[in-house]
Amino acid sequence: MKNKITICAFLAMLAVFFIMLSLPADKGSIEAENRAMYDMPRLTAKNVTGGTFAEGVEKHLGDSVGFRGALTKLSKKLNTIKGVTPKAGSIISTTKDIGTETMIKLTLLLANDTIMEMFRKNPKNERLYTDAVNHYAEKLPQNIKLYNMLIPTQLEFWEPMYKNLQDSQTEAISDMYSMLDERVTAVNVCDTLENHSGEYIYFRTDHHWTPLGAYYAYRRFMEIEGGDAVNRNEFEKDEIKNFLGFLYNRVDEPELASVPDTIEWYDIDKNNTISVTMHKTLENGKMASYDGVMYDRTQTNYAFFFGSDHPVVEMTNSAKESGKTIVVIKDSYTNVFAPWLIASYHKVILVDPRSFKADFSLILNTFNPDEVLITNYIFTTNFPDYCEMLEDLYK
Repeated sequence: MKNKITICAFLAMLAVFFIMLSLPADKGSIEAENRAMYDMPRLTAKNVTGGTFAEGVEKHLGDSVGFRGALTKLSKKLNTIKGVTPKAGSIISTTKDIGTETMIKLTLLLANDTIMEMFRKNPKNERLYTDAVNHYAEKLPQNIKLYNMLIPTQLEFWEPMYKNLQDSQTEAISDMYSMLDERVTAVNVCDTLENHSGEYIYFRTDHHWTPLGAYYAYRRFMEIEGGDAVNRNEFEKDEIKNFLGFLYNRVDEPELASVPDTIEWYDIDKNNTISVTMHKTLENGKMASYDGVMYDRTQTNYAFFFGSDHPVVEMTNSAKESGKTIVVIKDSYTNVFAPWLIASYHKVILVDPRSFKADFSLILNTFNPDEVLITNYIFTTNFPDYCEMLEDLYK
């Protein structure tokens, strides 16, 4: 009797499966993942022996099932109810724009309540980026020191079963550093961040690092630069709770809202010695100033730091009157790095190639820097238009 019930249940499940296959494919759910439907793979000896045929058939059948989107959401809901999280996580396709008005495809890995961008090596774009950095090595006055710092993301420091799903960020950074002009001092923070990978140095729902991660990179930079770094324990730490970042908005996983991030920030300006002024560029090639803050207390997200990105941010530390001036050509990763930097410099000038519309010589003539640091997180180098903006900034 028991065997008959088992056989009947199996046949019923098989019948439901074939009925689902007979329904029109749920193309909407596939398009929502920004990819094409998987085709039935070709039957060849190589595909069969290599295992790719079986994998391809499984993907094709999965895409061919009617009501695929509803079934996927139901499966996720059931797993949530049961408290089950697949050990290998899930892979999600989406798109990304870093403010250059160009959209590129992006693959995300969701595992252990963390959303991470998966890196794909692009030698052509790597050359574009290093050519842009070398352009500064060629043009900058010889008395100005030039540094370059590329920042990996947290997936690089996860266990192999996860990080091996992407190309090696460490190798890509090493390759780009090897292409830099000898005048450029490379600041490699991969080992530094790996040594602290067990700490809260990256957000789980956002693509940025935390102020703590930026702090460790700042100490590494000051070690290479030769200056003195401050100790974070000298400063009062505060928190912004319930932060859900950029990547949270790119995935359909509302249950992540129950485990939000916390922005743990340090009050670098405890003695009120730091002033902040923003600058925008005018049509006549000059700059106009407007008020700014290092910590925008009206914000409860990553825009807490400087209120978001600006064409130029001028930071001045009156407690370091005899200190140096550094210009940082940056993306948004620098927004939590700069508050640490101003603790060691008299002036820190942040320049964003995406919105600064004058020539870089205006920055040099206005602020007379001792050093220039070009710093980006590694995914920024995947945008060829950003690389072009970086190079075109300095005519």
